[in-house]
Amino acid sequence: MAAGFTCPNRDGTKGTGGCIYCNNESFTEGVLFPGRPVEEQVRGTIASSGRLKAFRRLLVYFQPYTNSYAPPEELERTYRAAFCHPDVVGIVVGTRPDCLGPSVVDVLGAIARERYVSVEIGLQSISEDVLAGINRRHTVGEFTEAAAAVRRRGIDVAAHLIYGLPGDTRENFVSAAEFLSGLGVQGVKLHHLHVVAGSGLEGPWRKGEVRAPEYAEYVSACADFLERLSPEIAVLRLMGTAPREMLLAPLWSKGSREMSHDVAAELERRGTWQGSLRKEKP
Repeated sequence: MAAGFTCPNRDGTKGTGGCIYCNNESFTEGVLFPGRPVEEQVRGTIASSGRLKAFRRLLVYFQPYTNSYAPPEELERTYRAAFCHPDVVGIVVGTRPDCLGPSVVDVLGAIARERYVSVEIGLQSISEDVLAGINRRHTVGEFTEAAAAVRRRGIDVAAHLIYGLPGDTRENFVSAAEFLSGLGVQGVKLHHLHVVAGSGLEGPWRKGEVRAPEYAEYVSACADFLERLSPEIAVLRLMGTAPREMLLAPLWSKGSREMSHDVAAELERRGTWQGSLRKEKP
């Protein structure tokens, strides 16, 4: 769902350019009724012909932009509006770690006492230098604090990571598995770097200053990551997608199903599994 919020990295609160990889239009492909009130979006989506009728209990996912970036009373109205249909049993809120202050967490916690709530927090990299370089405008420390605050309310937390960001390394990406395992998050979504039209990466990519990862490279990196990730953490996604008309690179011929199969096959080839190489703390 599109809640109609913006982002502190776009409206001048922290910056105006946004993260260099981001064009939020690339996240709205699955939003069927953008611009309408949340209740209309929920009811319209549930009634749409594309809905899988076998699934009788649904989570409403607030994804585009920063979905905890609004006054608390507006957040509460928006979140509770998602429960306008009896099939909706919970919400998933995608946001930034610097937009989860005490008043926001209070709203989420109150709803979580009645319904299921999950918060997905964009971390993207565990390197402060990389975060600064991509104009992310938050720190790893802010992520740690936000995740802890949300978890204290008994709310599930999932982290987003991107492989292949400019200036980042494979070692940093893999090390994030141990970092997240130590924090006790419930889920992780992995993405490979996309270059989409209209993002801050388009220009550097066209000049050859930025490269997108190769498919086999990313499969191998995902296997490295999973070997060091706690088996108690759900892997919610292994790759992101973008509309074909906006995606500049990488142009892989395989999709998410093939990615899941190929990563599983790579782990089997190695004789390893999720968490098999994790360094347990004494």
